[in-house]
Amino acid sequence: MTKIAQLSAAALALTFAFGTAQAGSLNDDIKNCRAAIEEAELLGGAEFNLDFVSDKGKRSRVITLEARVVGGDNQTIECRMTRSKINEVVVIEG
Repeated sequence: MTKIAQLSAAALALTFAFGTAQAGSLNDDIKNCRAAIEEAELLGGAEFNLDFVSDKGKRSRVITLEARVVGGDNQTIECRMTRSKINEVVVIEG
């Protein structure tokens, strides 16, 4: 294997490793957001599923989720956090 191929393989491996860790962290944060939504009874105790919309920021993050409420209207929810600690969960008025 040439030097360039070795470096490319190493760079690809690092990218994959960090990408996988990032995805795992995001999934954990979404689960924590779901728990916070349920705890705050933000959707009135209704059954719901979450769809990921966006993730902004690094240290201070805002994860936007679409809550598909069973038998109700969909709601857009922002989960505001700092270093994976949830500070606030709010329903965004459309």
